[in-house]
Amino acid sequence: MIVIESVNHIGITVSDLENSIRFYKDLFDFDVIENISNSGQAFLKMGDILLSLVEVKGYKNSKDSKSCVSFYVDEEDFQDAIDEIGEMELEVVTGPENIRKGERVVFADPDGNLIELSYPKID
Repeated sequence: MIVIESVNHIGITVSDLENSIRFYKDLFDFDVIENISNSGQAFLKMGDILLSLVEVKGYKNSKDSKSCVSFYVDEEDFQDAIDEIGEMELEVVTGPENIRKGERVVFADPDGNLIELSYPKID
């Protein structure tokens, strides 16, 4: 058995590195800690969350994909997040809907990668 200590980073494939950096910075306030533009990769960080954006020209996530990155938000901040998603005119795929005594919404980034925001209460 392999003992996992923690998550190192979340890797996300994107078609336009600079556009995706702006998206994740503007929406979630990630900071760029390294932009290796000649290799098409950047690392962004917010709190303990580290994203690795990797550029692949022409990339678009499959409409059939159910893979997503899921971020927890406080219940008090959930409606503000829904409002911001609407203001940015992002494609909402699912929700908002009730789950596990909480709520969730799933939307797409510019490349169709799914992002879930939720505040499920796990007892």
